[in-house]
Amino acid sequence: MRIAVTGGSGFLGTFLLAVLKEELPDAVVLEVGRGQPLPESDVVFHLAGSVGIEASLADPSLDLDSNAGETLRRLEELRAASRKPYFVLASSCSVYGAAASPVPEDAPRVPRSPYGASKAAAELLVGAYGFLAGIGGRIARIANPYGPGQRRLVVYDLARRALAEPGPLRVRGTGEEIRDLVHGEDVARALVAIATRGEDGGIYNVGSGVPAAMRDVAASIARAAGKRPEDIGFEGTGEPGKVDTFVPSIDRICALGFQPRRSLAEGLEETVRWIEGRS
Repeated sequence: MRIAVTGGSGFLGTFLLAVLKEELPDAVVLEVGRGQPLPESDVVFHLAGSVGIEASLADPSLDLDSNAGETLRRLEELRAASRKPYFVLASSCSVYGAAASPVPEDAPRVPRSPYGASKAAAELLVGAYGFLAGIGGRIARIANPYGPGQRRLVVYDLARRALAEPGPLRVRGTGEEIRDLVHGEDVARALVAIATRGEDGGIYNVGSGVPAAMRDVAASIARAAGKRPEDIGFEGTGEPGKVDTFVPSIDRICALGFQPRRSLAEGLEETVRWIEGRS
């Protein structure tokens, strides 16, 4: 089996390359950088793209090109190729917007940010090229990934500030927001399950299956960083484009044999220690 991975040097890509080596040791895995052509492959994991709502608000055009535009360019490459691989798109649960939790895959796409909209556009392109060119598209809608190697988003930001800043830890929001935080290694295992056991046209939520209140997440990070959880201060104002509560249903991905392995407590401690080691 030949496997191509775009975005292989990124946070999730690093975990995916390690899991592929473990679970498919006989596969030939090729990392494809931006601007490099796709080699002939049996599976393409498309992880390259921008990440995060805040960045998309700062530059919506760049976000759209990084996600939908780059997906389109890769699909066009495959349309011209004689060999049609499975194409696994790393999408986001941001495409759902403020759906009622737990959110199933057939919930409508109503994104609330340019980032969610760009991921929804990428998904639609994958579906269109399935009809147009016979490319077997499979979509992974990832919840809130975190872990060592990540250099942005909420867990990294909180852990970095908890370690670096004296005094109380200030946190956006009320602390009552509910999220599904999923370790990067578990995301990688889910992606492999989708590629090897999923179906063409299939859409799969990827999460831990365990809702977490941000108040508890912040407290765990504070303790790991040597701060007192009772000193955390919540600002009471949320971030534009984000919803208060979001928990995806992961029944469909679990039906492929996927089970999250990494607990949130273990993963948060591991992430804080990684950031501390880089300081």
